[in-house]
Amino acid sequence: MKKIILILLAITSITQLSAQQNLTFVGHRGASYLAPENTLASINLAWELGVVAVECDIMLSKDNQVIIFHDKKGKRLTGQDFVVKEIEYDAIKDYPIELRESNLEKYAGQTIPLLSDFLQTIPDEHTLVIEIKTGVEILPHMEKVINEYWKTGNIAFIAFDYETIIATKKIYPDIPCYYLSAFGFDIKKRFNEIVESDLDGVNLRHKIINKKLVERFNEADKGVWCWTVNDPEDAKKMMNYGVTAITTDRPKWLMEATK
Repeated sequence: MKKIILILLAITSITQLSAQQNLTFVGHRGASYLAPENTLASINLAWELGVVAVECDIMLSKDNQVIIFHDKKGKRLTGQDFVVKEIEYDAIKDYPIELRESNLEKYAGQTIPLLSDFLQTIPDEHTLVIEIKTGVEILPHMEKVINEYWKTGNIAFIAFDYETIIATKKIYPDIPCYYLSAFGFDIKKRFNEIVESDLDGVNLRHKIINKKLVERFNEADKGVWCWTVNDPEDAKKMMNYGVTAITTDRPKWLMEATK
């Protein structure tokens, strides 16, 4: 029964993200302009603001807990000196994420959540875009968490590691999987490989995108998403190129600024 439910959720997910022709604004690590990135406050604020898709980052702790955290080390985000893969979750779970300049003071004290926490927040017809920050070693642990905790809403996967995103697509053939890249030479080198793969498309740093590139991927039935855009003019340019999802720190603001 659980597998049947997951399949139905997957079909819903891919239908929403691949079939929609209008632009989707994806909250970068939640509503990270206003609340600390990758925290429960950040993701819940994004949902409250009416954002339909939110991106988060997952890492694997020493005791194989799938945590929501961007960096390999803890210093930038918590002020504490640790390496994620070398420490158990219980040792870091209560470290508060430091506020950035634009964050509201009322969100101080937010701590490091688990993927299971985020999966339980997804409203119906909304999407959690999960960026896999490690290699393939995280996949069996991630799969276990998703099987147990994904009950509502939709998910999609993105990753910079090509082997990891290909392996993820094999596990979840009906869920959108996009290869992340920041460099034009990388996309040029991998273009044919991506086109011939089962991946749904690419998620690129917006500065390397042009209309011709989007058209080439679209002709191969591959979508193009982009990151991280916080300027309305850049967003409008991406829209004109045919990009279908824009990751931004300010999803509601940018959506309104590009109307």
